[in-house]
Amino acid sequence: MSEARAQPPFDLRGFAVAPELAADAFAKLGQLQDTVGEMVREAKVLGRTVPLGGGYAGELGRFMAEYGIGGQGSAVQQLTAFGKELETLKLRISEALAKYQHADEQAADGVDCSGG
Repeated sequence: MSEARAQPPFDLRGFAVAPELAADAFAKLGQLQDTVGEMVREAKVLGRTVPLGGGYAGELGRFMAEYGIGGQGSAVQQLTAFGKELETLKLRISEALAKYQHADEQAADGVDCSGG
């Protein structure tokens, strides 16, 4: 299997979003990571050699084992890589939220709201 990576048609290095939406996205990414972890565990089950007999059944058993944990392009490898990407995205969201909170606190010190 080859690794496919789609590049979006826009620049993701910087974007503005409401902090509550970022916090919600962070939580949803955590849920997605849990799902990916479950999929990795299920793929590892596929990686066990299944004694299905000879002929086509034997080939199927070998394919399941190779697809599950068999190295380059295997389900486990791809899902693990995806999980790492999700963690990186969560880290970036955390950093952005921290910067937002810091900027918000700095601005609060200099805003005079008296006089209506």
